[in-house]
Amino acid sequence: MLTSLFGDLGAARDPLGKTIEPAPGFAATSIMESVATEVNARGQIVDRHSHDLVVTGSPAQAIREHFADTRADLDTATSLITLLDPTGVWAAAVIKALSDAGGRPIERLHLREHTTLRTLATIERTTLVRRQDDTLRIYHADVRAPGSENAEIPVALMERSQMTTVIIGPLQPHAIDALLAALHNAALLPTWRCPHLLFMLPPAAVWIANKIDAIAWPTRLHVHVLSETLTGASSVWNAMLGIWNQVRAQPGWEAPSGGAGDALHAGRLVSAPAAEAPGVARPSTPVTPVTPVSLDANRARHALAGMLALDGLLGCAAVDAGSGLVLARESRDKPPLDLDLAAACAAQVLRAHRQAARSMGLVEPVDEVITSAGARQQVIRGLAHHPELFLLALFNKRHTNLALARFQMMEVERQLA
Repeated sequence: MLTSLFGDLGAARDPLGKTIEPAPGFAATSIMESVATEVNARGQIVDRHSHDLVVTGSPAQAIREHFADTRADLDTATSLITLLDPTGVWAAAVIKALSDAGGRPIERLHLREHTTLRTLATIERTTLVRRQDDTLRIYHADVRAPGSENAEIPVALMERSQMTTVIIGPLQPHAIDALLAALHNAALLPTWRCPHLLFMLPPAAVWIANKIDAIAWPTRLHVHVLSETLTGASSVWNAMLGIWNQVRAQPGWEAPSGGAGDALHAGRLVSAPAAEAPGVARPSTPVTPVTPVSLDANRARHALAGMLALDGLLGCAAVDAGSGLVLARESRDKPPLDLDLAAACAAQVLRAHRQAARSMGLVEPVDEVITSAGARQQVIRGLAHHPELFLLALFNKRHTNLALARFQMMEVERQLA
């Protein structure tokens, strides 16, 4: 019997003292208790799916040793997939969605620095049990501390996986170059055993696919490229699963024949559309990468040299509109200008304007785009006789006659016709 300021909290009674039975259809609310917690020897409640790994030396080496000690099937496992998401948009959401769908917990391993116990990275893993297929294990490393040694933590996961998925989100061109260089160096390590590398690119990112294709990857590494609109965790997973279903039966990482060093090759590209429904992935179809447009470099440089007579010119270039690659350039010595970065960004700007023009029903192509930001002015001019090319010129607008600059760019266009 419980009593409070509001009176008796026991069973209700009528005026004669008889107990009133509760109305049917109602039940007591049960208290839900998490099954992921347990009490340790100190009486503390801990999460049995979360563990700490104190690192004294290299974090990547600590992961390798941890896997060697805790996973007896490390060399024979055939269903490990690692997600690499530099922008941190999709990987954690995919693992959460798979955990919810499969009813399996997310296991976390926290790497902590020995001296300060700060978190260097958190590794998340979940398993996906499939009725007629092998159980998949999906990993993701969330690196939280800066430094080159901490950046190698995902490499320790990727090198032992059967497939690594690299989700490239909104990154600057120089960041994409650094990412591709880091992946290439990792694939050349003697500890690398991952046979499949999947790149998931945003739509119309042909210039990134060309960069991937130009890299001399090891011959034993199969490189795949998908260009899709990612609308949610399910679309990311369905696209990834479509590639996995194709490559899972292929041989794993085999020793190079002849005992010689690993030969190199350019990446083999595959493209596939997004799946229409969760759990259903369309097969991929080969696509021919777009190659840079052939242009007489000497002729182009000679035509661009006339631009140097303009006051306020910072730099100019002839650019491949499909890939954003600079084919010919001229620039002032000072201030230093990253024309490669400017050209890659300008290609995206021109592509967006052309798509918008088509959406508005404009029949004639966009021939010129002019933008201003502070003291800098940028002119992007398409070439009528070479629609796959465009001219890019950057000016200091305080010292430039824009009308004269546009006239000079039309003269360059005439010389390249």
